[in-house]
Amino acid sequence: MSYFDQQRKSYSRVKNFFVQELIGDLRGKCFLDYGCGAGLFVVHAAHNGARKIIGVDAEASILSTAACFMNREGVTSRCKLVLSEHFPAFDPDMVFDVILLKDVIEHVEDDGHLLTMAGEKTTSGGILIISTQNAISLNYLTEGIYHRYLRGEKNWYGWDETHVRFYTFMELTRKLRHAGWHPVAWRSNYIIPHKSPLRPAPGRKIRRFEWLSHVDMALGRRFPWNRCGWNLIVKAVRI
Repeated sequence: MSYFDQQRKSYSRVKNFFVQELIGDLRGKCFLDYGCGAGLFVVHAAHNGARKIIGVDAEASILSTAACFMNREGVTSRCKLVLSEHFPAFDPDMVFDVILLKDVIEHVEDDGHLLTMAGEKTTSGGILIISTQNAISLNYLTEGIYHRYLRGEKNWYGWDETHVRFYTFMELTRKLRHAGWHPVAWRSNYIIPHKSPLRPAPGRKIRRFEWLSHVDMALGRRFPWNRCGWNLIVKAVRI
């Protein structure tokens, strides 16, 4: 499937590795993946000892894929999938130790409300992991200038037309703190773009330089590079 094909590419492999690293030990914890897609991290949580696991997504078709993936991995009985376009109204006593927002917040109009809602359903000292796109990156400097200024596409927000904004680590820090979160760790990848078009034409082929993912692994944890890649990942703790 195309989703899992994408996860095998170097960009996604490094991003997923960093997300797993920041999530840390899930044994005995309650885990929510809001925007779970095909269930990659739902299954990860099940294989790593989480005691309660919920995946939420807005698309029924992709949740069907997640259900098939969970069944293949033998973890269906330990996980619950929820179809919702908004952050669900969980039971009052339902709180999570870890919430993941992977490639979600840039799609949400009221991102501040989402961060607040996540905080209300997180245990004291619980963690939030966010993965999103970064306006302070070489890829934004090159592609952003081309699309926004040379082509006049002022609403260009990256590779996905459903994005509504980019972030910087300063802006993300401000929004997290306003919602009661304290950022404690950063990761970043796609520091040097891995792909480029072979020719500027419709249907143009892409040349990939997968070996550049080694740059991400070497620098993606280190300041200032951990705030400079196209993909920006932050771990925040509930205050």
